[in-house]
Amino acid sequence: MDAPRRFAELTAAMEELSIRLKIADREYGIKAEPDNETLVRDAGRLLQEELKRYRDMGVRDTQDALAMLAFDCLVTKLRSDQQIQRLQRMVFDKITQLDQIVTPVITT
Repeated sequence: MDAPRRFAELTAAMEELSIRLKIADREYGIKAEPDNETLVRDAGRLLQEELKRYRDMGVRDTQDALAMLAFDCLVTKLRSDQQIQRLQRMVFDKITQLDQIVTPVITT
């Protein structure tokens, strides 16, 4: 592929979209790559839904609701990270077991 065409493809891929999201009764301008537009919009929608859930539980202060939401998100992320590490370890262990079974068979 020639350099000018490759450069055009790279710059087109790097173009970002300007997205307006309403978070906690404020509008924010967010830049997102086209491939991530749906993800960013979904995140904004989920954020609004979770804030509403906290408000329905009686949390009236927006900053308190956002702080609680941020904390819950981090706990969920850490839990997910731990699960991913456990799964990666299990996969690694299974591959090691398979390697121990297959290697002697193919080397004889």
